[in-house]
Amino acid sequence: MPVFFLLVLILCSSCMEVPCNRSYQGPRTPDQGLLGYYSYPNTPCPVTRTTIRSNKRYGLDKVYIQVPDVPPCSNQPIRLDYYWQTRPGRHPAVLIWPISGGVDFCVEAFARLFTSEGSNCAVVHNRPVDLKAVKTAEQVETYFRQVVMDGRKVLDWLQDQPDVDPERIGELGLSLGGIKAALVAAVDHRVKAVVMGLAGGTIADIAVSSHERGLKRYIDRWQQVGVSRERIYQELLAAVQTDPVKLACYLDASRCLLFLAIFDQSVPTKCGNRLRQAIGGPMTIYLPTGHYSAVLFLPYAQLRSLAFLKHHLAKG
Repeated sequence: MPVFFLLVLILCSSCMEVPCNRSYQGPRTPDQGLLGYYSYPNTPCPVTRTTIRSNKRYGLDKVYIQVPDVPPCSNQPIRLDYYWQTRPGRHPAVLIWPISGGVDFCVEAFARLFTSEGSNCAVVHNRPVDLKAVKTAEQVETYFRQVVMDGRKVLDWLQDQPDVDPERIGELGLSLGGIKAALVAAVDHRVKAVVMGLAGGTIADIAVSSHERGLKRYIDRWQQVGVSRERIYQELLAAVQTDPVKLACYLDASRCLLFLAIFDQSVPTKCGNRLRQAIGGPMTIYLPTGHYSAVLFLPYAQLRSLAFLKHHLAKG
């Protein structure tokens, strides 16, 4: 057996899989107040779309959806990398949210795999946000609320595409993207299945306990001017309602797959477990890694995610 495949086999056998909670009773239905909070004007947004490349199997387009300016997002359009099937007909689609650093080879690897297996994929680029400009917990809430509205706008666009089956739309997100995927799927049930990689909550808990360099520096700067860690935590906990743990009851645990890293210090494992519990016990795969070393399991995560989404987005 080649050394590479032997290594993959050893790595995969070290993962721990916890099945979905058998006593799970189902999700709550979002009420009109919640849906109203994440509503937006039902008016067409200007869209530009440019084909970057195409071949016999799929094409790749750059798509820009112009939405109203919402601080701290600074009048940035929603940017998509849209992978589309060249064969005719309607196909499932997967909305993909990247890590905080942006679209990287991991995200592209998921998109290419899903596309090769017959799905369209819309990779949503992160809006540029300057952490130094974020002065209040309310601004953090504004950002995550805008994430949900952005996601819903992308879903609007996807379901209008002639090559997309609007009844077969899924989501996948990694790290910060996993948090975003959870938020959008909780509010908008056009998402039929969701994969969350290395996600967690609450936002307040992640902010004060993460070892992520940029976030840690941000918290340290506030402490240097006399704002205590406890005050930061309490203000975020009170202000940030668009939080994966707070919205988790609206997710269908039977249609969620969660990947957590046992030694994660960026999105601490305790935060991932808190999200898992709040959802109601979805199928969870624990990787014997930290946050960034989880990349060793990328091929495994790709195949498990593909199988999960194929099952839940199948016709009939």
